[in-house]
Amino acid sequence: MDHLNYPIVIYPCNEGGFVAEVPALKGCLAQGETLTEALEELALVKQLWLETAQRHGKNLPNVDSAIERVKALSHSGLT
Repeated sequence: MDHLNYPIVIYPCNEGGFVAEVPALKGCLAQGETLTEALEELALVKQLWLETAQRHGKNLPNVDSAIERVKALSHSGLT
């Protein structure tokens, strides 16, 4: 499952640190004091998200459609 390279959105927290999110995977996000920490945490969360979805027989979003969704969000100013 590591070959599923969904786009990631990263933004600073008002309280400090960073949030990293995979918009295509609802609820798949992580927070860290540093950018590196947020990305490391996100890698773990993403792996668990994908394993859980597979275990429950859920269809995974297409990576290409996820890229288009992130592009649409960034152009709308909602990221």
